[in-house]
Amino acid sequence: MSAAASSIADSAAGVPAYSPSNNAMYDALDTNNVDLSVHLVSSTQSALSGIPAAATAGVMTTRGAASAFFINGTNRAMFRFTLINHMCRDMEQVQDSSLPPDRIRQDVSRSPGGDSRVFLNSCITCHAGMDPMAQAFAYYNFDAVSGRLQYTAGAVQPKYLINSDNFKYGYVTTDDRWDNYWRQGANQVFGFDAALPGSGSGAKSMGQELAHSDGFAQCQVEKVFKAVCLRDPGDAADRQAVDTIKTKFKTTGYKMKQVFADAAVYCMGS
Repeated sequence: MSAAASSIADSAAGVPAYSPSNNAMYDALDTNNVDLSVHLVSSTQSALSGIPAAATAGVMTTRGAASAFFINGTNRAMFRFTLINHMCRDMEQVQDSSLPPDRIRQDVSRSPGGDSRVFLNSCITCHAGMDPMAQAFAYYNFDAVSGRLQYTAGAVQPKYLINSDNFKYGYVTTDDRWDNYWRQGANQVFGFDAALPGSGSGAKSMGQELAHSDGFAQCQVEKVFKAVCLRDPGDAADRQAVDTIKTKFKTTGYKMKQVFADAAVYCMGS
């Protein structure tokens, strides 16, 4: 999630050049059945998208992800679906009422329907951890008119300040600093990297926080196991195999191809 590398088709592929505002290149690659092993060349997100290298964050700052999760809304969708796709957890599975609510934005009512118990027993359990992390996306937006990812360095997107009258004493976003409150409480089980500070600025460092966790590696290995073995890990032998493959994945450069190979060897003949 934190990588800046990308790929584009070379001119020999006979397709339109990559554009940060449309999918014409990808449509042509698909229509013409272009051999991607031959006609893809490495580039960088900053060179292709026009956003600064420091603002690139792998899949989170692709046009596809931006068009789905940075458009409209409050950018919390990007965090939620990053959690689903890369950590194998939805918000309901990471609820924690023990965390401080100091970074929950103004748009979250503290008395939904006039009942503060709803906030204390439900809303806070997700927002207390999510809002400090989703602040990493404060400078991002997807412009549906131009079809492009927008990055407004140093300027918080207006969507972070909407509905301020819902609770005017709530948190006001002034920059893209994020903090991982999940390093405390129930979600320590994600196994965040002790070598990282657990805070930073922008999507790149927040992506690194998630990608360097044990939970990220566990999620990827379990998804591959299910795809290759056609079942979820079940008994003690399966769980041991997942742990072994996960350790290798983390210590040999996060190579997904190797995860597929190792899972295939384990499930061969089953």
